[in-house]
Amino acid sequence: MSDHAADDPAAAGLQPLPGRQVVLPSGTTLFVRHADGQRPGLPPAVLIHGLGGSSLNWMGLMPELADTAEQWAPDLPGFGESPPARLHTVDAFVDVIVEYIEDIGRAAHVVANSMGGLIAVLIAARRPDLVASLALISPAMPHIRQPSAARGMAVLAVPKVGERLLARINDVAPEDQVRRLADVLFGDPNVIDPDGFELAVAERARRMEQGYGDAVLLESLRSIVRYYAVPPWRSAWAAAREVSCPMLVILGVRDALVGSSTAKRWRRAVPRARVVTLPSTGHVAMMEQPAEVADLIRTYLITGKDLTAG
Repeated sequence: MSDHAADDPAAAGLQPLPGRQVVLPSGTTLFVRHADGQRPGLPPAVLIHGLGGSSLNWMGLMPELADTAEQWAPDLPGFGESPPARLHTVDAFVDVIVEYIEDIGRAAHVVANSMGGLIAVLIAARRPDLVASLALISPAMPHIRQPSAARGMAVLAVPKVGERLLARINDVAPEDQVRRLADVLFGDPNVIDPDGFELAVAERARRMEQGYGDAVLLESLRSIVRYYAVPPWRSAWAAAREVSCPMLVILGVRDALVGSSTAKRWRRAVPRARVVTLPSTGHVAMMEQPAEVADLIRTYLITGKDLTAG
C-alpha cells in the first residue's frame, strides 16, 4: 500500500483537504484525504461517508478534530475520486475498510455517517482489534418505522425502477439537484455556506459525467436493503450488540432518512452506547454542526470518558 502521508491540510474550513490514491494489498484503489493532528502521537481516526457521499462530507469536521486525532477519510470504491471495484456492497466495503485500517497498523477511532455507520458497526463486530471506538452519525441500521424520505429511497432499490428514476433525476441541473438533496439531508439547509454549496455542485456535476456512478449507487443501496431481510441472529442489530468498544450514536431530530425514533431502539439494543439527539439537525450532523459533533466525539470517545455517565 502507498504511503499514508499527505501534504498539510488546507487552513480554510470547507476547502478540500489534500488526498492521494492509495493502493491496497488486494489491488483495490482508494482516494484518501488526510488531516495531520496538531501534535505528534495523536491516535488515528478513519471517517467513512454514506451512500452517495464522499470524503468531502467530512471537510467541516476534520479541522475540528485536528487537536484530537490524525484523520483519514477514504472515498469508498466507486464514490468520490475512488475508481469502481468489482463489488459495491456493504460487505465489500467492510472488507475494504478492514484492509485499510490493517495497513495503518493501529486500531482506529471510526467515525461514520449513514451507510458508513452500518459498515462501521459490522467492522467493529467482526474485527474488534481494529476499532478503538465508534462514533455513528445517523447510522443506516434496518428500521421498519422509516421517515418518508427513506421510503422514497427504498423505491430506488426496486430493479429497473431505480435506473429510470435516476435517469430522470440526471435531466435536472446539478445546482437544482444539490438544492433538493440539501432539503432532505439538512435540518436547516440555510446553514450551508456558499463555498460548501459550490463544492457540492461541482462534485455532483463530476459524478454525472462518470459512466458508473448510478450503477454503483444502486448496487450499494440494494445491499443496504438486503440487511432488512437477514435472520435476526445475523442482523446488523445483532452485530451492534457484539461491539465491545465505546460507542457514540448521534441522531438528528429532523433527520428525514434515519429518523430520531431509532434512538429508542439503540438504547434498548445496546444499552451501554451513548445516544445523543441533536435538535434542528438532519441526516448529516457532521456537516450541519461540526463543532458540536467534534465536542461529542472528543468528550465521550477519544478522551475516554465513561459512556454510561450522564
